[in-house]
Amino acid sequence: MARAEGSTIVNGRDGRAIALAAALLAFASPAGAQPRADFAGRTVTIISSFGAGGGYTLYADLIARHLGRHLPGRPAVIVKTMPGAGGMNGTNHLFNVAVRDGTVLGVVPQTVAIAQALGHAGPRYDARAFNWIGRVNSNVEVQQTWHTAAVKTIADARSNEVVVGGTGPESSSVVFPRILNAMFGMRFKVVAGYEGVNMVSIAMERGEVEGMVRPWAVTKTVRPEWLRENKIHLIVQYALTRHPEIGHVPAVVDLAANDEQRQVLSLFASGSDIGRAIVAPPGVAPDIVATLRTAFAQTMKDPALAADLHKSGLDSDPLGGDKLQALVRSAVDVPPAVVALARTFSSPAR
Repeated sequence: MARAEGSTIVNGRDGRAIALAAALLAFASPAGAQPRADFAGRTVTIISSFGAGGGYTLYADLIARHLGRHLPGRPAVIVKTMPGAGGMNGTNHLFNVAVRDGTVLGVVPQTVAIAQALGHAGPRYDARAFNWIGRVNSNVEVQQTWHTAAVKTIADARSNEVVVGGTGPESSSVVFPRILNAMFGMRFKVVAGYEGVNMVSIAMERGEVEGMVRPWAVTKTVRPEWLRENKIHLIVQYALTRHPEIGHVPAVVDLAANDEQRQVLSLFASGSDIGRAIVAPPGVAPDIVATLRTAFAQTMKDPALAADLHKSGLDSDPLGGDKLQALVRSAVDVPPAVVALARTFSSPAR
């Protein structure tokens, strides 16, 4: 992927390297451009790291419809999709290429901190160095199978092979089934490389795959007839606790037989707390970050947004940018022993 001249790639834990990267990124905006917190006459672009129709883009569209009213100058806000590599194309672009004046924001995979903590090859960013603006919704992803599949419960996956569609190598749709295979001897066969969850759902309807991972908030709103007509079986939630609306479906941590397994599963399930969040690139001036966070908080309290949520059936579970920033930091800085164990279970070779 092309990089803007003068941009820097960070993927490590050395504090001096991160400090140097931040200093270099501060000069990555076009020559002569001065950051300013007034957005009058400008357009703010939210880059969704996934394609149209998926949960990330749905929430990006939602925020785009209302954020501009709460920013100084009331700018137009648009959404641009940048799918590919399970969200890494858009995420790496935001970190290494996007301008740092507050006019480019993004929605990145909820697994960004996990992928970095495990030292995977795809990420070219430091999740801690993004400016986290706020979370729209925590996100419970659910492994589901088509009604014709032999696997109708998570227990069935121990004795029956099931072909599941996935996106990029760092996505939960690929990583979690492989972890369950390695940890519990389950028989998920992952077909990766789909551009986005919407393409996987089409593939499932066509019979190309028998299962997929999709957020509960999207499942119940985008294709409610699947639930109404019993077209899908919900077999496990990739979350730390069970969503109250689907309490009969086990959370992945419920599968753990010991503390060791619970620690590993909790690390991967922590992405549900990051959820659908808005970020700004590194190097954005602090006053602009503060302005964006304030505008986001006001947007989440806007009656017009509440009406939009009610109409669409989407959920919201907002979290402020400062708290979200701390959550991401703690997700990246997990104990080395847990990371080492998680790597043994998540390796594609297993």
